Amino acid sequence: MDQYVSRRLIARAGIVINTGEDNYLTTADAVDKAHTVLSSQFINEAFAFRAGLNEKQLGLGHAYEIDPWIEDSFLLELSQAQLVRQIFPHHPIKWMPPTKHKTGDIFFAHVHDAMFNLVGVATNQSIELLGMFSEAVHNPMLMDRYLSLKATRYVHTACKHLGDEITFKPDGRIAKRAVQVLDEALAQLEDVSRDGIWDAISNGAFADVKRTRTGGKGYGGVLKKHAQYMNPLLDALEAQS
Repeated sequence: MDQYVSRRLIARAGIVINTGEDNYLTTADAVDKAHTVLSSQFINEAFAFRAGLNEKQLGLGHAYEIDPWIEDSFLLELSQAQLVRQIFPHHPIKWMPPTKHKTGDIFFAHVHDAMFNLVGVATNQSIELLGMFSEAVHNPMLMDRYLSLKATRYVHTACKHLGDEITFKPDGRIAKRAVQVLDEALAQLEDVSRDGIWDAISNGAFADVKRTRTGGKGYGGVLKKHAQYMNPLLDALEAQS
C-alpha cells in the first residue's frame, strides 16, 4: 500500500504512531548527537501533519542512553527529557529505557532503570517503556518483568507530583544544556533545508548511519508513480481532510 495512503488511514482511525528517534542513540553518542533526535522529531512532526495526523496521534521517541558514568549524566538526561516535553506539550512522548550501557550487572542495571523512571515521572513522559535489569544477560523472564513493574510503580507513586514541585534555574546546567541542544538542532535543520533530507541521510546526519538514495533494504520495491496513476482511496481521503 502507498505509505501516504496508510498514514491517511491511520490518521482517520485515530491510531497513535510511535516514531523511532530513540534508536539513533544506540549507534550515535547520546551527548554529542542529542540534537539529531530533536531535529528528527521536528521533521517527523511535519510529515505527520501533512498526512493528517494531529498532535495527540504522534508519539515522538527518545531514550535514556547517556553513559551513566560521565559527570552529571542524570542532569543531561533530565534536560533532554524536559526539553522534548516542553517543545511538544501535547504529543504522547515515547520514552525508552537504557540499554546501550547495560553490561550484565543486574544490581547496577536496576538502579540505572530507577533513575530512568525518575526522569520519566518528573518530566511527564507519556508512553514509558520499562527497563529490564537482565538486559545484556538473557531474554527477560516473567519475574524480571514483574520486578521491573514493581520498581516502576514505586518510583511513579513516590514521586508522582515531583514535576509540579520543581523549577529549573535559567542559568543552571540543565537549562543551558537544553538551549545548547535546541540551538544545535536548529543549525542541523537549516542544513537539511539547504541540502535536502536525502543528502542529510546519505551523509549520516541521523544516528551516524548512512543510507544513499539507491541503497538500503527495500529499495527494490520503490517504484516511480506513473503519470496516469490513480488511487480512488487516496482521493477520497484527501477530499475528507
